[in-house]
Amino acid sequence: LFMCGGASHLETFDHKPQLKKWAGKKASEIFSKDDLMGFNPEKTVENCQILPPVFEFKQHGQCGAWVSEIYPKLSSVVDEITFLKSVRTDSAIHSVGEIIWHTGHQRAGFPSMGSWVTYGLGSERSDLPAYVVMKDGVSTAGDGVFQQGMLPGRHQAAVAQVAAGKPPFPNLSPRPGQNLEQRRKYLDALNHLNRLHRDRHPAQPELSGRIEAFEMAFRMQRSATEVFDLSREPKSMHALYGGNQFSKHCLTARRLVENGVRFVEILDGAKGRLWDAHGNRGGLIGNHRSNAARTDQGITALITDLKARGMLEETLVIWATEFGRTPFEEANREVKMGRGHHHRGFTLWMAGGGLKGGMSYGGTDELGMNAIDHPVHVHDVHATILHLLGLDHLRLTYRHNSQDVRLTDVFGNVIHDILT
Repeated sequence: LFMCGGASHLETFDHKPQLKKWAGKKASEIFSKDDLMGFNPEKTVENCQILPPVFEFKQHGQCGAWVSEIYPKLSSVVDEITFLKSVRTDSAIHSVGEIIWHTGHQRAGFPSMGSWVTYGLGSERSDLPAYVVMKDGVSTAGDGVFQQGMLPGRHQAAVAQVAAGKPPFPNLSPRPGQNLEQRRKYLDALNHLNRLHRDRHPAQPELSGRIEAFEMAFRMQRSATEVFDLSREPKSMHALYGGNQFSKHCLTARRLVENGVRFVEILDGAKGRLWDAHGNRGGLIGNHRSNAARTDQGITALITDLKARGMLEETLVIWATEFGRTPFEEANREVKMGRGHHHRGFTLWMAGGGLKGGMSYGGTDELGMNAIDHPVHVHDVHATILHLLGLDHLRLTYRHNSQDVRLTDVFGNVIHDILT
């Protein structure tokens, strides 16, 4: 579950009451010059004022996890969640942050995490893609973050749309007037020609991926429409998840995982970077309140539903964003208060899949500026995700241009303290 735009840890899961004490102080009065370097290059931060949290926090569950008031439903399942409150990444630029999270590298062209997972684990079904993405728009980094990079073409994400009465993938409906036998003969002839061309041009391996995609599309004409058909779910499930598009994506995700799809990603707020809480983009309060309201029920239902079906133990749910937000208000706000981009300490969380539920790991300083307690990098999070899925991030490599490429680049350590 990827929240596009940089969700604020200070308005969601990282309770920092000390911000109230320092409210109104300039950032340059509290933080060093080095502390204030490396954020959004378009904005200066020295004269920004400390901004206290704009929402109330309360403790929930047996674990006593602090959760903002904007997540009333999610607060009911915190005992299933492992919060990582000391995450760091390498850039406060939206596109770069998205690329790092999805591929482990700062530049485009490397395989997505989902591609690595399907490369390592293979596929359970021959009639459904192993890696599916559902989104509400094109994110800042573009759809390149779902590509397979140098991996074989079958590891590219299949981007699906969830809409009643429409096929989940383009061109999935059979051609009118063609029966199954005719379609099979047509595809056999096409694949024969493609293989001839591929064998004459061995330097074009992407053609093998195209042949595999055609075969997959043929097999999906029946299976995909059934799996994506939410009308097959009882009314109780629709009531549990809710009726907005994000909720439908969450319900579809459960159906996909239940039917053997290895890796599913849902992007929220992709069109327009809806979680990007600058003052000139609607303001922090309205931004995060509306975003949380849109996603709260669907996320909670997904965790609740997976647990009720006995699937949460073998399914890893991840809530992520490209970076957090600064403890101080922007100096160049126009109308409403907002926070800037911040990559040196923020919160992600995971649930299920062999994790210690009801745990908060690591932490930022009292103002939420720097990760100081057990800091973890995105590379460490990636290494841990792969470990939970039974994969060794050091050994999951692909030889390309005389070097072994991997999701964690040359970094990453498994966070053993959060594992059961």
